[in-house]
Amino acid sequence: CDIIPYPLVSELKALNREQLMVTNEVSPNVSFWAFNTQKEPFDDPLVRQALSHAINREAIIQTIYYGNAELAQSILPPTSWAYDDRGIQYQYDPEKARRLLQEAGHSSLDITIWAMPVQRVYNPNARRMAELMQSDLAQIGVSARIVSYEWNTFRRRLSRGEHDTVLIGWYADNADPDNFFRPLLSCAAVATGGNRANWCHTGFDQLLYSAIATTNPEERKALYRSAQHLLNQQQPLLPIAHSKRFQAQQKSISGVELPPYGGINFRLATKKPVQEQSQ
Repeated sequence: CDIIPYPLVSELKALNREQLMVTNEVSPNVSFWAFNTQKEPFDDPLVRQALSHAINREAIIQTIYYGNAELAQSILPPTSWAYDDRGIQYQYDPEKARRLLQEAGHSSLDITIWAMPVQRVYNPNARRMAELMQSDLAQIGVSARIVSYEWNTFRRRLSRGEHDTVLIGWYADNADPDNFFRPLLSCAAVATGGNRANWCHTGFDQLLYSAIATTNPEERKALYRSAQHLLNQQQPLLPIAHSKRFQAQQKSISGVELPPYGGINFRLATKKPVQEQSQ
């Protein structure tokens, strides 16, 4: 094997770096924890904020991604031209989580976390991630039961809104911010089933439509940044991580770049002859 486009993050340390070259970059993806805002008590922003502050996302990145991911401060990855994390706070703060939960009128809660039964680039182990979150939530008096089904059943029941919360994610096929916001959080996406938070906010939708309508790059950037700050206030979901994409190849191979949107391109690939490799 000359090239592996998707080596498992758990196996990166085992790769022989004397023979192999490993490259990586932050991919246009995000994993997140979505709250079903059409169900009580997740229709209350205070409850959503409380649950978000209870989650130790740094521990998740070390345990689930083996440190090979960036902590998400927005749905948008930091490589996006509209990314803005100024004033946006998703810190791990159990004391604040308990306080917000009490402010919302709850001393305890019983919830479910739906965990994908499949492995994805943005989330290599949703079940294990749910277990870590289950432990975090117990510290603030929230009992979380983990739910999972066969993948087709999981998606069907998810689209019907049967979940309380769900660990899911998104992998964009282009860099435009609208390719994150509209499929995941617009009112139209509630009807199509892509909006796993079932969250429809007319103010947020208006920001998206205004951003699409303008041809001024700075104005468009400002609108998308306002959208990110509105999401931070309303908290329909908690961004968790932007995973890195890795590619491992024999050092005898050159000319194979790491495409940001997946796949692999051998058009410019070259390989040293065996006699050159042995010199």
